[in-house]
Amino acid sequence: MRIVVIGAGGIGGWLGARLAASGQQVGFLVHGHTLEALRSGGLTLRELSGGEPGTVTARIEQPLASDDSDRLVDALGGYPDLVFVTTKVDALAELAPALKRLTAPGTGIVSTQNGVSAPGLLADAVGREHALPGVARVYSAVVSPGTVGTIGSTGSLALGEWDGSASARATAAVETLETAGIRAWIPDSIWAELWRKVSFVVVQGALGAAANAPIGVLRSDLRDAFSRAAGEVVAVASALGHDLATHDAPDPVAAVLALADAQPAGATTSMQRDIAAGLPSELDAQLGSVCRAGDSTGVPTPVLDLARAVLAPREAAARTRI
Repeated sequence: MRIVVIGAGGIGGWLGARLAASGQQVGFLVHGHTLEALRSGGLTLRELSGGEPGTVTARIEQPLASDDSDRLVDALGGYPDLVFVTTKVDALAELAPALKRLTAPGTGIVSTQNGVSAPGLLADAVGREHALPGVARVYSAVVSPGTVGTIGSTGSLALGEWDGSASARATAAVETLETAGIRAWIPDSIWAELWRKVSFVVVQGALGAAANAPIGVLRSDLRDAFSRAAGEVVAVASALGHDLATHDAPDPVAAVLALADAQPAGATTSMQRDIAAGLPSELDAQLGSVCRAGDSTGVPTPVLDLARAVLAPREAAARTRI
């Protein structure tokens, strides 16, 4: 399968390294220091649960990488079957021309961003018929350009067609990911799956950034606030028509707490790390979108609103320094 991964950060490096190591044709659309690092030193994926330097789980000596989408298409020998978009949400608008050049009639464009806004932005760029909303779950981060570290499990990626229909394209994507050692599946509702992730990762990122605390503190000292915030997300999703209960987890909030209890105590989210470092983050795309959805559906979100109010000045200050 021909695959393009846009970005080689925590998610892109993890996906791309796994897929390339499994024998797929993978090209990376990257730029700047990341492009230089991939060309000069290759791509390394390390498992860091036991601390640095960790264990190498995938190593690509000479990854195909370019900052030009047309050159990637030529190097791959044709248009990609799949494109995994792993950049931050803010970058999607400027990626639209490149996405269009990578898209053939059968190409699937998979979103991997946290929050619920990315699929719509991809659909605006290439059309709903190409957009495959995706839900990535992995603790991963860039150790240095060209080296990505993961913590915990091997990670997973759920995806589906926009309209929920079964498709050979989505099935082939799942089989390809599974072959690469990434747990993958097509959920009954990809939109409910997106909101399930929001109920955990956006809550973790928002409260973690506001309290400057990892998941180990959120699930213990701040468990009540964490639980209430997760409940706010579940209520908003329900108002939008997405039932987050499943056969195995009939209580969505209890499921979030159980997931929190299973994570490494020091785990943080990418949004949380960006805010802590004084960098522009996905605060609006992740937390802001949930709060606005609450306003539009008449669902109160007081805990999330408070976290947003606390973090908004820091986000504004970070963006003035760009």
